[in-house]
Amino acid sequence: MLRDLTSNLTDLRYDKDIRGGGYSGQPFIKRSAPETRDQLNSLSTEALSLDYPIRGGSYEELAAREDFARIDRFLLSYPQGKAFLDKQKGLMFSNPKIETGKSGGFANTRAYSDGRNLMTQIAEGGTGFHHPNAGTTIQDLEFTQNKYEYIVSHKSKEQNRLVSLTTFKIDNKVSNDSPFANNIATNLGINTFDDGELFFYTGGPGSVYGLGNTIIQRATDYLGAPINTQNAPTFIGPNFRNDVYGNEVQARPITEINFSNLLGLSPTFNITDTENGITGGNIDNIFQQKNIRADKNPNGDVVLFNNFMGYDTIRRQLQSLPGTLGVKDFRNEVIDPNSVAKSDYRNNNITTRIKIGSPGARPANQRTNINDIFEPGQDKINLTDVQSRTDADGIGGFERDLIKFAFETIDNDNTTSTKATFFRAFLTGYNDNHNAEWAASRYTGRGENFYTYQGFDRVVNFNFKVAAQSKQEMKFLYRKLNYLLSTLYPSYNSSGFMRGNITKLTIGDLFVRTPGIIESLQLNVDDQYSWEIAMGDESKDMLETPQLMDVAVQFKPILNVLPQTSFTSTNQSNTPILLTQLNNKYLGNRVGTVEVGQGAFGAPLD
Repeated sequence: MLRDLTSNLTDLRYDKDIRGGGYSGQPFIKRSAPETRDQLNSLSTEALSLDYPIRGGSYEELAAREDFARIDRFLLSYPQGKAFLDKQKGLMFSNPKIETGKSGGFANTRAYSDGRNLMTQIAEGGTGFHHPNAGTTIQDLEFTQNKYEYIVSHKSKEQNRLVSLTTFKIDNKVSNDSPFANNIATNLGINTFDDGELFFYTGGPGSVYGLGNTIIQRATDYLGAPINTQNAPTFIGPNFRNDVYGNEVQARPITEINFSNLLGLSPTFNITDTENGITGGNIDNIFQQKNIRADKNPNGDVVLFNNFMGYDTIRRQLQSLPGTLGVKDFRNEVIDPNSVAKSDYRNNNITTRIKIGSPGARPANQRTNINDIFEPGQDKINLTDVQSRTDADGIGGFERDLIKFAFETIDNDNTTSTKATFFRAFLTGYNDNHNAEWAASRYTGRGENFYTYQGFDRVVNFNFKVAAQSKQEMKFLYRKLNYLLSTLYPSYNSSGFMRGNITKLTIGDLFVRTPGIIESLQLNVDDQYSWEIAMGDESKDMLETPQLMDVAVQFKPILNVLPQTSFTSTNQSNTPILLTQLNNKYLGNRVGTVEVGQGAFGAPLD
């Protein structure tokens, strides 16, 4: 019975080969199954044909036809064919930028012919002919005048890329001295503006399908500084030779080296062979060269190393251990301290200048008991309490910070008095939104809107971070935060009427005691922030609260001057909107350090 099970392979159909239904059209070349033994033998004979007169024999010619039809149908298919062609275009733009001919504004080596070159190469398979994949047409890179060898050999010296590279990167010629040469170098991809980069151009191997740039940088030393070979010391051996300029160039010696003359700075500082570790003209013990030091300078007119430490001074230096206070000024220990131009920075570092504190400097003997107060590690602004201030105080007495930052809430019962809260100016996310309001109206018989100006609105948003560096700061930070939050709640007069609060904001010179309304305060605690767990007898006076917190502020300023358009026939001055008035009464102590009437980039304010 099994012998009666037969299949008619010629009736099988290609259909629905895409998951969920649908037909991809593949395979692109469809053959009928051989029906007779002779048909099968014919296929085998073609596959085993002689490798003559072309590679692969007659079968190669038949295979090339099928390949041509298959690839042609693939390129015409969607979306696979289009995606393939688009990718080839991008790969062409990823080719290096070289000197070649152009077609349609693109270099031939970075252009693609939408598959024409590919199809031509497939059609001539086995013939030994090869057509470049790049180029807008088949002949673009086959014409002699478009080839790199021809183009370079017919350029002048000034237009040669290697000559330009030598001019700008080895000889270090200033580009402005030769605008013509500079333009040529730029067109060739040579970066004439950054000494650390050799080439910079769009596309190329450093891009992704032509998107991005290719940057080829100089070699750098261990500090990341570009290495300029022209600055390398010249080592002249007995077989030195002259360069094209007649200068002696570096050469490998073929005879014995005279270490006494060539080693280090011996001739300059009169260091003996014994001090150099040289015995009988050869280096006997390299470790003896530790005696070479800058302070052994018998020549009074040689001041090259006066601002260096001597060898003995370097050996005396001790490592600064954690908890060590103060900064050692090493500039006072050089050979000639007067040769170093310096200022006293020991009292001007950020820890002491703005009293931000350095908790990591806490000595080891004070790290066991957290109740031990370490004042150099505390943030003095965090330790400030809510303060009562008056208009007469101005900004005088503000705790010093890199940027002035304070909230002052006006007392509703005494408008000349404020309650001030100071926070460290850890500011982020500042944005200042200005919006004009226009009312639209439409007249009978007209289809468009007419607009009438109604006024403006301004909202300032910013964030600041509250971070306690010591146990003692927690109380004051939460006391100030709690007070600042309370200003969003109502204030009641003696008759029980509800009132809002006006707050004067100071942020650098953008706002200096500028009155306004705090619309919202949003407190956020990041998942990575630590909390005070108040565990143990040493923490019984603490509360279980975050040690760090982010505060988002929304503020509507009220300008101290009439808000109006600047530089009009009725207002010749620049209305101080973006910056505060630099000559207002709150900045009296700044007059003399900032030119009155000058804003950012020297723009006049009034």
